[in-house]
Amino acid sequence: MEEDIKLNLGSGIAGNFPGFKNVDIRDIEGVDVVADVRKLPFEDNSVSEIKCQNLIEHFGRHEIVPLLKEWYRVMKPGGKIAIETVDMGETMTNWKNIPTENLLDAICGAQTYPENFHKMAFTSDILTTFLKGAGFSVEIWEKEVRREIPRMTLKATK
Repeated sequence: MEEDIKLNLGSGIAGNFPGFKNVDIRDIEGVDVVADVRKLPFEDNSVSEIKCQNLIEHFGRHEIVPLLKEWYRVMKPGGKIAIETVDMGETMTNWKNIPTENLLDAICGAQTYPENFHKMAFTSDILTTFLKGAGFSVEIWEKEVRREIPRMTLKATK
């Protein structure tokens, strides 16, 4: 029987989704696979689902499409991806109402370890364009607020 592989990319210590393998560049507690998400150690068309929270903004503008193409490569046809990130459009609109520490985290990253810096900012339109450029079909996007930071989750299919 073929294994149903589901990945939680950039899991860090916080991310646990039942049935998902936690993938992070750091060898820390809770990580199942230590790997750079730009070159995943999985076969083509082998992953049924990918989740990533607060990860994609840590890559530069010109890294985004190659990054998403790598994720597309490992996904099975019909596979699902959910990407959560700061909604920079809403953040810019509401910046005066966001506490300073949270605002700095939203814009710059928490900066608590070397990879924890933001290099890119997204609106739903910008992230949709990148996802489509990598071959994904964007289905829906959802908005929410946590720590007074506007966030969005885009869901797409291979």
